[in-house]
Amino acid sequence: MKLEDEGGEVKRAESMLRANSSSVLRSYCVGTGEATGGRSGAARRPPARAGLSKAHIPARTTKNGTIAWYRNASLLQVRLRTDVKEGRNGRESAPRGEITEFSAASRRRMLELMAKVQQAAVPFFVTLTYPDEFPLYREDYKRHLETFFDRLQRRWPGASIIWKLEFKERKSGQNQGKIAPHYHLFVYGVPWAFDFKDENGASFRLHHERSGDEECGEFEVKAEDGGCQRKWEGRVFDWEKQVGEEKYNGLLENNPGMLGLDSFRDWVARHWYDVVGSKSFSHFRAGTRVEKLRTTKGAFAYAAKRYVAKKEEMAELKHKPGRFWGVVGRKNLPLGKREDRDVSAKEAVQIRRTMRRYRWANTPPEKRKFLRKSQLWSQDFTAKLFCNVEFWLKRLPKLIELHL
Repeated sequence: MKLEDEGGEVKRAESMLRANSSSVLRSYCVGTGEATGGRSGAARRPPARAGLSKAHIPARTTKNGTIAWYRNASLLQVRLRTDVKEGRNGRESAPRGEITEFSAASRRRMLELMAKVQQAAVPFFVTLTYPDEFPLYREDYKRHLETFFDRLQRRWPGASIIWKLEFKERKSGQNQGKIAPHYHLFVYGVPWAFDFKDENGASFRLHHERSGDEECGEFEVKAEDGGCQRKWEGRVFDWEKQVGEEKYNGLLENNPGMLGLDSFRDWVARHWYDVVGSKSFSHFRAGTRVEKLRTTKGAFAYAAKRYVAKKEEMAELKHKPGRFWGVVGRKNLPLGKREDRDVSAKEAVQIRRTMRRYRWANTPPEKRKFLRKSQLWSQDFTAKLFCNVEFWLKRLPKLIELHL
């Protein structure tokens, strides 16, 4: 049958095609002949089917920038985010898996927290180690840490601690070659020297009395390999007047016991020894270390260490150690006051560019490979810089027209 005829068969073919096609394909069926204007087969081909759905992508509108800092601290942050229209449901975060290593993201979060602490708040750097016999499972060595923290917070309720877990191979002893845990702590809100207080533990006993100008005390350490016992008595002096301010400060820092005072260094030694219950006098003498850092740069330098344990060493543990760092008494951390200002998208990009150049210039060449570059060309970004915030705030108005 010719096409120029009334075309009954052609019309019947079109109706059969539409009737037999699926609901999805029916919308792409095209007519023939006069209905399509006599187009060729290529022109009559149905449009391509849709690819990946974009319905889940939020609708973007204008861009807003924000710059934030912590007063008298070390963290400066600039963000640029496009607004998202309301009515879009955000994705739920995936459940957190078992922790097996001190990842780069975990290290970065630890550094960010320490950068929020005021620079004037210099912590004590504490190291807690185990004797030749040490626990092999996290239930044991994490319980020791929690018990130690409970004792510290009972004595100083306003204290706060940032702790970090590390592993190291033993070089000697009966467990030579095995991987042993140890802890490093940054302790805030605790005095270096303080008055004695009676204490009774399973492995030690401390008693002190003061009556007028007279004082006496007794300290005993119980151990299977010896132990020690010390008694003292005498008069209470105003040592600062007796020896002068300079010598008094030296004694206060190096040997508070000579001034009739207890010290945080001695407190840590006897309580960690009691918590572990090693019964080894050598562990009591050498199981802990307490350092007085001079500036926050010292704490930052240690926290920036990437080494916790080699992967092959972690494989020998045959168990997952859980969290490698954490915070105790977070509400007591001496954080700087957070302040925010809105900036334009152009100003946010300018600040990020300057931060990137500053970071590159102040990083040794051999360490520049560790600088993050994932957000270098992204339109939405969050850039953070560890620096002297007050130094930057004085110079920001020269970079952008921002009234601080």
